[in-house]
Amino acid sequence: MNTKFDELVRSLDPGALEELRRSVAAELGGRRAQSAIQLEHIHPKMTAAAREEAAREIARVLRGEELNA
Repeated sequence: MNTKFDELVRSLDPGALEELRRSVAAELGGRRAQSAIQLEHIHPKMTAAAREEAAREIARVLRGEELNA
């Protein structure tokens, strides 16, 4: 699979290669936007303070930090 893709990319002129890059970036951006979790979807009646706290906790976990007990 990689060989066919590599051959295709090498055969593209610079303009077509840039267009491919933009298309791939747009596709990935769209997929990320679709799969992004919104706190409002988890619990719509959360207060603003509770959403902030949840966002901080999610960020902490994503960074791989330990819980300070």
